[in-house]
Amino acid sequence: MTTNIGAQAADAVNEKLVERQKLEQEMYAHHQDLQTLISQRNENEMVKEELEICEKESSDATIYKQVGPVLLKNDLSDATDTIEKRLEFISGEIKKTEGLISKKEGRYEELGKAIQEMQNAMQKAAVEAAKAAAQQAAS
Repeated sequence: MTTNIGAQAADAVNEKLVERQKLEQEMYAHHQDLQTLISQRNENEMVKEELEICEKESSDATIYKQVGPVLLKNDLSDATDTIEKRLEFISGEIKKTEGLISKKEGRYEELGKAIQEMQNAMQKAAVEAAKAAAQQAAS
């Protein structure tokens, strides 16, 4: 175990830096997830618009749903309900992911401030130690 106070402070700063880097990686992953969810929402909104067009033009429009390599007939109302439920689910996931990102960003900023304060304290201590050494050498 290190007995040097400066080394201990440097180790504490390094721990905070590692934690901050980990948070940065987690935020990056959440941002990627958010982009995927937004893409899915956009695709599903387009499908919903297309289904609305089919509904307006013809109530007996034939809708097909792909299940693996097979296309199966699907009722227009069932397709519309499925898309609406998907959109609700995706919107919930987007809100959840945005909340996670917000929490992580808050913690990231807190760590940044803590690191800055620790580094400032270390610099101040180093200046004081240098002054004390200079005074001791002068006497």
